[in-house]
Amino acid sequence: MNLKMYYVINARLPNKKAYGIQVAKMCEAFIEAGVDLELVIPRTHASQSTSMRDFYQLRVDVPTTILPTVDWYAGGRIGYYVSASIFAISCFFYLIIERIKGKRGIFYSIPDTFSLVAGLAAGMDCYLEIHEMLLQAPLLKLLRVAHGLIATNPMIAESLRKILGGQTHIIVEPNAVDLDPFEHVPSKEESRQQVHLPSSEQIVLYIGRFYAWKGLGILVAAAARAPSFAWYVVGGTREEFMQVTGSQTVPANLHVVGECTLDEVPLWQATADVLLILGTKENEQSYRNTTPMKVYEYMASNRPIVASHTPALTSVMQESEVTFYEPDDAQNLVDMVTKVFENVSDSQARVTHAYQSAMKHTWTRRVARILSFI
Repeated sequence: MNLKMYYVINARLPNKKAYGIQVAKMCEAFIEAGVDLELVIPRTHASQSTSMRDFYQLRVDVPTTILPTVDWYAGGRIGYYVSASIFAISCFFYLIIERIKGKRGIFYSIPDTFSLVAGLAAGMDCYLEIHEMLLQAPLLKLLRVAHGLIATNPMIAESLRKILGGQTHIIVEPNAVDLDPFEHVPSKEESRQQVHLPSSEQIVLYIGRFYAWKGLGILVAAAARAPSFAWYVVGGTREEFMQVTGSQTVPANLHVVGECTLDEVPLWQATADVLLILGTKENEQSYRNTTPMKVYEYMASNRPIVASHTPALTSVMQESEVTFYEPDDAQNLVDMVTKVFENVSDSQARVTHAYQSAMKHTWTRRVARILSFI
């Protein structure tokens, strides 16, 4: 494919956060599809410490251009604005020089106001992934002149159409999964042996970084109501979990086991009898705008899934694939987990449908649909 793409990310890369993984897997899939991709990122400690390929264990090298800025991205609002502004200026001049050299391509990004101004000012066709609606007013105005928007769930797409009008080109493409790491995972029993978990426990597992907007507090209440289940949380320390949830104590059957590496995610998911996807009515991002990558990672694990019945999750998951619980209702969460254990044949049917859905939502297929859109 004869397409030049400048994939511009105004943030520290590589990193362990979900958006960093998403960018890495998209770069890999674009390159494997034949796109002449160039990742453009700011010069930070992270960008100089390791390559994208090594950090994320990718199958391909990612051609990367690192532009000058000051690494104050973690220095509060002012620090971020200074760093992002300098990077945007560097990006503008870099893209202009590229055009003077006769190189033409598209600007692709998870946008921030600063870098998008640089892309538009350089006269580039801009295609943007929108992962949330918590966007500043200047950025929303700039989206009107983008050539195309890729929304990660239908709720975001609907909001964009209302705000921007019907002329904006928008498609919906949820996040995706790489099936390869899930193809050769050990059995449940072997996986538990490797991470030192008891073979006899009925394990209900949540895996993901700890953010207050995810509604993690429901796990404390649910574990207290269901002492016969072993509830495991992978993603941070016990202290971080208690701080995020505001809990003073944690039930004995709720185990917070710390972080795991990216390559350990399939192994941990294989230990579970039930996998959890949370969502709360108390936060708009959680309730309407999120599309967790773990949706399709869980589906690829061939394990029953219990998920919060939020508009964000029901827009990308079906009743035939998962068991839904009512958001913020700990007892209902317990009831739905119990239902999974008691109705084995029904649960297995949902597992089968979920895996079939995961096969349709690989990074390779996602990129193919986006390239068709472009």
